[in-house]
Amino acid sequence: MPSISYAVNAPAYVISWPILKLLHLRTYSLQYAVWFPAILVLWWWVGTHIDFGFLGPGSRSWPRLKAGILFIASAVLVFLAFQVCLGEYRWVRDYWRDHPPIYAILLLGAIGSTVWCLFFASVFARAAIHFVRHEMAPSKFNPVTYRAFLFCATILGLNVAGISYLDHVISPTPNPNYCETDRLYRLGCVHGTLTDENERPVAHIEVNLIPTFKSGDARRFGTKSEWTDKQGRYNFNRTDSGEYSLAVNPFESSPGPAKETPYETRYYWQADDESGAERVTVTQPSATNLPPFRLRSSKFTTIEVMVEWEDGSRPMRSDIFVQNTRYWGLVGGFEEIENGVGKIDLAQGFEYVANAQAECAGRDGPEQRLATPSEKFRVADGQTQIKLRLLLLGSPCVLREVH
Repeated sequence: MPSISYAVNAPAYVISWPILKLLHLRTYSLQYAVWFPAILVLWWWVGTHIDFGFLGPGSRSWPRLKAGILFIASAVLVFLAFQVCLGEYRWVRDYWRDHPPIYAILLLGAIGSTVWCLFFASVFARAAIHFVRHEMAPSKFNPVTYRAFLFCATILGLNVAGISYLDHVISPTPNPNYCETDRLYRLGCVHGTLTDENERPVAHIEVNLIPTFKSGDARRFGTKSEWTDKQGRYNFNRTDSGEYSLAVNPFESSPGPAKETPYETRYYWQADDESGAERVTVTQPSATNLPPFRLRSSKFTTIEVMVEWEDGSRPMRSDIFVQNTRYWGLVGGFEEIENGVGKIDLAQGFEYVANAQAECAGRDGPEQRLATPSEKFRVADGQTQIKLRLLLLGSPCVLREVH
């Protein structure tokens, strides 16, 4: 139904575009309040100028057949309007309970389609009646008066002003010092800042809001992530009500501390794991403002890595990848090294699994050679340097060319 509405009412949507661009609405549903009157005006013009069922002056051949087709088209449009109304009734029955009256604006999307169907059905029906009565279309129409034009312009201005005001009430202009709630959909928000041990803001680091009221895949897909700005601020806008855990470098969805994000895993408030975390409660539709969340920097050890073939020679180019066994994912992704010698910095106090690979130019395409077996090792607290040797499987090969 939306695709039909867009296709048939294309002129109304085009005319509405400059108004929507000017308003820059943050509440999507309010667009219907602009489209709806534009569609009404469009079809009012169609109805008054093509009142005889899109029939201009002229002869009427096969009047009964054409009248029958128009009556059938009118009945189909009435049926479509009924289906739209039935769908909205079911939505109200299932989801309207305990919602304030302002939520009626959500019905504007269906009202536009319903009115269009009924209006178009009436145009077809009237055209069919004209056919049956053998009535001819008038040669000219009464022009729109100045007063009518002024009245319509005034109504349009009041409508635009009202929509703009309502949009600012429902979705205020964003401010990085405050998070954004949504009164229309009854959504809350969470705002806070990250600092280091010296109370300096921590910029450009990912913060995770984990729903504790979900489990499994629902918990994983329901986790929200935001990045702090230069002042260490983060905002989780328009968030569902419930209890959450706030975390940096969480065990279940991050690769762990790395040189780019050198901070230990911390759960709000100052907990090392989720079991000791304080729950962050989001209520509808209010803001949850948290005090500064302090992070601790990890200490790192430099790992010297040597990658060799079984005969002791070293590949000109290879990749090393390391996983912290306490976390999910690879630390720093794939690290490319040349001539079989490289370095990687890893956080102290964790156990790791390291491997290497070389891409050979095989007959049927690239062939990956992995180090076998993977090296499992631990970086102890205070350990300053570790040497690691990874042995690639098989004899040396011609490496795949990298363009």
